Amino acid sequence: MTEFLNDAIAWAKEYGDVLGTVGFFFAITTILLTNGRLILVRIKGGTEVRNELERGKPENVAKPPKPAPKFGGKTAFAVLPPKDLSSHDDHFAVGLAEDLVADLQRAYFASPDLETVASLVKNGANAQQITYELGLKYVIATSIRRQEDKFRITAQLIDHTGAIVWSDRYNAAGDDLMAIQESVAQKIVRQIVSVLDPSTTSEKYIYSSQTEALAANISPKSRLTALILVTFPMTGILGVHRYYVGRPFTGLLYTFTVGLFSIGWLIDIFVTLFGVLADGKGRAVRRWFAAPKVPKKL
Repeated sequence: MTEFLNDAIAWAKEYGDVLGTVGFFFAITTILLTNGRLILVRIKGGTEVRNELERGKPENVAKPPKPAPKFGGKTAFAVLPPKDLSSHDDHFAVGLAEDLVADLQRAYFASPDLETVASLVKNGANAQQITYELGLKYVIATSIRRQEDKFRITAQLIDHTGAIVWSDRYNAAGDDLMAIQESVAQKIVRQIVSVLDPSTTSEKYIYSSQTEALAANISPKSRLTALILVTFPMTGILGVHRYYVGRPFTGLLYTFTVGLFSIGWLIDIFVTLFGVLADGKGRAVRRWFAAPKVPKKL
């Protein structure tokens, strides 16, 4: 056993320079692959949210709405008074608006009072102004055309930037006005729910404030915790800090290579200190303390 150790030590002395050089380039390559983009952003003098992080582009940060009622934590829609383009009595239009509000409530959405919205429309406010005044993200606009017992109803979902997110039209016929109102309102709300499904809408890339954009691009992990883990040799060289930020693959690599021959470990100390260590989703670990967990809204 002693002879084996002596031979190993002699071999390491003879080839130490080669091993050190290989380990150095291996460590540098791994660091650049996992944190290169964030390091480049910081070298360029990046701000908290850079253009390189596309989801946090300034043009994707919309003007924040005025403080408004919380609507019980629900997403709220303003239902605009339907436009009757056929010069008939407005009872059908009023009933359609009321049914839309009722079906929104059944779908666990919310809506401000119809009279409040109608008052803003009467004073000349457009859809974008209404969302701003009431602190909403969306309005639902409808129009009605009628020819004898035939109806064509057009609906639009308009967001707080004034863009039409979704639009469709519905045809109905008959003299049972209440049944037509109920059927069309249900179809409109059902399609709105489908459009706003987070798995299919691009809404998740639109932020209502700079704070919301930052939260989407900065890791909730604590930089202080990561720095403690990487600084302490027994955890740093084993890659515990990388397990903590959600990078188990490189964590295993550190574990089996003793912190990428200790070179990667030393580099990670500085990378973590200056806030360019990336978590498992590519977000910079910038916060000194972990972000508080916010319960998901229904």
